[in-house]
Amino acid sequence: MAENDELIGILNEAISLEYLAAIQYNHHSMLLTGQNKLLYEELFKNSAQEALGHAKMWGDRIVYLGGAPKAQVAEIRQPKDVNDIAEMLEMALDVEKKAVEIYSRAHKVCKHEPTLYMLENQILDEDKDVEELQKLLGKVNIAQAASRDSKKLHAA
Repeated sequence: MAENDELIGILNEAISLEYLAAIQYNHHSMLLTGQNKLLYEELFKNSAQEALGHAKMWGDRIVYLGGAPKAQVAEIRQPKDVNDIAEMLEMALDVEKKAVEIYSRAHKVCKHEPTLYMLENQILDEDKDVEELQKLLGKVNIAQAASRDSKKLHAA
């Protein structure tokens, strides 16, 4: 068991963050009104369910590795303006970036090969969430880059 202690500690951090995400996403889904409810409610509801699934999966893995999952929730942030969808999406982006960081740390210390593969998949899933949230927030300028490349081709 001692060989997995550091990994188990990091996975407990991950569970704490997943519980935070589940509550935060669920709360955000309840705050939505008007057009935002139509556009974002499913995103937040599905993300909340996904986070609970992650907490369960990693809790089970901790037990398998000889540890005990801790039922702690990281500090939950409230949006300053309950009508500001951009703030909610930024909060979600922060959580997903933190998840990538935690699972990457777990990957670095993991000595158990099957768990290593699970962590790789988890990192990919969390990074996909980061990508989607960045796109929703307009933080990816694909069209501008494509437009620039197109102009270069036409000028040549």
